[in-house]
Amino acid sequence: MINEEYMTQMNTLPLNGTWQFCQADMQDWRNAEVPGCNFTDLLAHNLIDNPFDRDNESHLQWIEKKDWNYRRSFIVSAAQLAHSEVNLVALGLDTFCDIYLNGQHLASGQNMFVGQHLACKSLLVEGENEVEIRFRSPMNEVYPQFIANGFTYPAENDKSDEKLSVFCRKAPCHFGWDWGPKFVTSGIWRDIYLAFIDSAEIKDVHFVQQTLSAQRADFHFALDVSAMTDFDAQLVVKCEQAPQLNQILDVHLSAQAGEQSMLVNFTLNDPKRWWPNGLGEAFLYDFSFELVKDKRVIARREQAVGLREIEVVNQADEMGESFYFKVNGHPVFMKGANYIPDDSFIHRVNTQRHQQVFDAVVAGNMNMLRVWGGGIYQDDTFYELADRNGILIWQDFMFACTLYPADEAFLANVKQEAEYNVKRLRNHACIAMWCGNNEVDMAIEKWQWAEKFGYSDELYGRLKQDYIRLFDDCLPKVISAFDAQRFYLRSSPIGFWENDEDNKANHHYWGVWHGEEPFSEYKKRVPRFMSEYGFQSFPIAESTYAFTQPEDRELESAVMQVHQKHPRGNKLIRSYMDEEFNAPKDFDQLLYLSQVQQALGLKMAFEAHRKAMPFCMGTLYWQLNDTWPAASWSGIDYYGRWKALHYQAKRSFGQQLLVLDQVNDQLEVTLVSDDLQPFSAQLHVQVYDFDGSVVYSHEQDVLVPGNASLSLASLAVSELVSQAQQRGAVLVARLMHQDGRVLSQNSHFFVANKDLALKPADIQCEQVISPECLTLRFSSDTFVRQLYVSVGEQVSNFSDNFFDLIPGIDVSIHLALPGMKQQEIERLGAKVGWQSLLDSFASLSNEHRNIAGL
Repeated sequence: MINEEYMTQMNTLPLNGTWQFCQADMQDWRNAEVPGCNFTDLLAHNLIDNPFDRDNESHLQWIEKKDWNYRRSFIVSAAQLAHSEVNLVALGLDTFCDIYLNGQHLASGQNMFVGQHLACKSLLVEGENEVEIRFRSPMNEVYPQFIANGFTYPAENDKSDEKLSVFCRKAPCHFGWDWGPKFVTSGIWRDIYLAFIDSAEIKDVHFVQQTLSAQRADFHFALDVSAMTDFDAQLVVKCEQAPQLNQILDVHLSAQAGEQSMLVNFTLNDPKRWWPNGLGEAFLYDFSFELVKDKRVIARREQAVGLREIEVVNQADEMGESFYFKVNGHPVFMKGANYIPDDSFIHRVNTQRHQQVFDAVVAGNMNMLRVWGGGIYQDDTFYELADRNGILIWQDFMFACTLYPADEAFLANVKQEAEYNVKRLRNHACIAMWCGNNEVDMAIEKWQWAEKFGYSDELYGRLKQDYIRLFDDCLPKVISAFDAQRFYLRSSPIGFWENDEDNKANHHYWGVWHGEEPFSEYKKRVPRFMSEYGFQSFPIAESTYAFTQPEDRELESAVMQVHQKHPRGNKLIRSYMDEEFNAPKDFDQLLYLSQVQQALGLKMAFEAHRKAMPFCMGTLYWQLNDTWPAASWSGIDYYGRWKALHYQAKRSFGQQLLVLDQVNDQLEVTLVSDDLQPFSAQLHVQVYDFDGSVVYSHEQDVLVPGNASLSLASLAVSELVSQAQQRGAVLVARLMHQDGRVLSQNSHFFVANKDLALKPADIQCEQVISPECLTLRFSSDTFVRQLYVSVGEQVSNFSDNFFDLIPGIDVSIHLALPGMKQQEIERLGAKVGWQSLLDSFASLSNEHRNIAGL
C-alpha cells in the first residue's frame, strides 16, 4: 500500500504580479500588473483617462498602433533547476509576440486563445532570471496581409476601415461591435508561471462516458503521460464522492515512448446523475490522479466530472425541423441568454465577477448560457461554476458575422486553437454542444455581401469555398478527433427570420429591433428554438451617472452617442416607446422607461416561446451582460445592476409559468411546467380595480403537467370587466401549490400602458433589518405600476424589482448584504428610494418620489 503521508513538493513558481512595461519605441519602463493589458497599465499610471468614461474611447485609438514590451525578473533556486524539466506556461498572450528568456528567443505567439507550455530549463540559471515578452501591434502586424489580399473582408462590426480583425485570432469584439467599444489590446491576459517537472508529467486527462442509466454508469479516463526517464511508478486514482472507485495501478514509464496513454476503467452502480438547474442536483464526482514514484507524488491532476447524457436532436419531424436538447433522456426546455465578455479588458473578470454572473443566472431560473462567438473561450473558472450550478453551455468557436481566410497558415493556427480549447473544455459536464460560428450562414444568404463589398462572382465563390474549408472540414475534424460524443453545428442560426421559416430548427429573430416590427410579432414568430433575439435599453440612472458628467445627460449628447454603438439605437428605443408609453418627462425617466419597455417587450417573447413547447424548446435572449457601460440589449449592466429585464426573466423562467394571452374578447390561460413529474395545484384568477376591490374571481383545481404546456381556461373579457373599467383594472392569475406557495403569478392589462388610469399613490415602506439582509415591505392605497426600488449608488439587486403593487396586497423584497453590519444596513436603508411608471410620464408629472423614513 502507498503511504498516505507521501510528500508533494511545490511544482510551480507564479509569475503573476508586478512586471514592467513600456511602449517599445520609447523604452520608458514602468510597473505593470499581470494578468493585465496595455490599456489598464497606462490607466494605472494616469497616462490615459478611464477608457469607459465619457467619450474617452475616441481619444485612445493610438494605443493599438504601438508595440508594447513586458518584462520581469525572478529567482530560480538550485533545487528547482534540479527538476527534470521546467516549462514556462503562459495561458494567455494577446496576441502577436516574441518571448525571450534571459535574452534568448524562446517562442513566438500568434493566437490569443492558445495557452503556451514551453520547455525552458536550458535557458534558466540559478539565481536571477528575466523573461521579456514583446508584443507587436495587431493592426500593424496584419496590415500587409490586407494589402496583399486586395479586397476587404465583410467584417461589418469591425470599426476600422480595413477590417483587419479577420486576420487576427483575437477576440473579434476588441475591434468594436454594435454594443461595445474598439479597444485593440495587447498584453499578458491570463496566468503565467513556471512549472517544474519531476520525471514525468500528466499532460492531459480525458473523461469518456460509455453508458449511463439510473442503475449503472460505465466510463473511463484516458491519461496522456510524458516521461523524461524510464521508471516504474504507481498511478493512484481517488474519487472523493465514491471511494469504491479508488484504484492503484502499477505503471511503467519510458522516455523513448513519447506521450503514453493510460486507460483507467470504472463501473459505478446507482450513480448520481448531473442535472441542469431546476431539474435536480448538478452532482459532480471529484477525481484525483497522482503519479507516485518512491512514495513521492511527482505529478498530479484533478478532474471533476458529471455523469449525464446530452443529446441535441436536430432532424426533420412532423412539425418541420426540430432543434432541442435531451438531458438524461428527457427533452428539456432551455431558458437563458447569450453571454459576452464581461469586460473589454478581459483580465479584470476574476473569480468574484464570474461568481456574481452565475449567482444571477441561477437566481434568474436559467439553465443555459450561449458563449457567443465574437468574444473569447472563457477561463476554467467560468466552466467550473457552470458545472457546479447546473448551467449548460452552448459553446461557439470564436468566429462571428464575417468570412475568414483559409490559407494553410490560417487553418493551422485555427486547428491549434480548436484542439487546445476542445481538449481544455471537453471534460466539463456543462458543455452541451459546439457551434462553428455566429450568423455567417445567414449572412451569406441574406446580407448582400457581394454587392456591399464589390466582390466578383469568382472572388465571392472562392471566399465561400474558404468558409467550407474552415467550418465543414477543419473544425469538424477537431471535434471528431477530440470530442466525438458532442454535437457540432456549423453556424447558428439554421433557419432565417427573413425567410419566414419558423418551423426550421434554431433561429435568431431580429424582426423586432433590426426589422422595426412591433413587439407583438414575438407572439407570431415562434421558432423551434430561439437562440438570439432582443431589444435595447439604457443603463438605469445610478449606472449612467458613473460614466457621464451632468452636462452629458441628454440623449443626443456626444458622450451618450459614444456609448450607443447601434446606428439607429436611440431612434428605435424612442419610436417603440411612443407606441406603448407616455413620453418620459426627463433624461432619468427615459432611462427608467427604456428598461420597462425592454422587459415588457421580451416578456411577450419569453411567454410565447414557453407556451409553444414542445414545438419550441428553447429561448436564449440577447444578451445577459455588458462588456462596458452603454446602451445595449443586456439584462445586467456593466456594473452588475440587474435591469428590469433580468427581473422579468426570473419571473418568466420559473419552473411553472402562467401565460395570459388576449385575442379579441377571449383571454387564454396557459400553464407551462418544466418539472418532469405532474402534481396537483390550484389556479386563482382575480380582476382588481386600481383601488384594490375584486371585481371578478375564479378558482379551479389543476393537474400541473410534467414537462409540458397545457391550456387551462378561456375567459371572456367582457364577462371579466366592463369596457368602462378596463383602463383601471388588472387581472392577476396565480398558480397555488397545495401547501399555499405561489408557484407562478402573472398579470394582464386590458389597455396599453399609456392608457392606464394610474393615480398618485401613497406608498408605504416598512424596513426590517436582519443579519446581512434588508427586507422592504411595500403597500399602497392605489395601484402602482412597475415600482423600481433603489438604494442610491449601492449596486443592489433585490429579490424582485420593477413590480406592481395592488392595494391591500403587500409585497416584500429582500436585499442580501453578506458581511454588512447592522449599522451599515441601517445607513443603507436611509437611502432607499423608489419610483413608478406614473412618475416617468411628462404629461402626468406628479412628483412623489419617496425617500423611506423622511
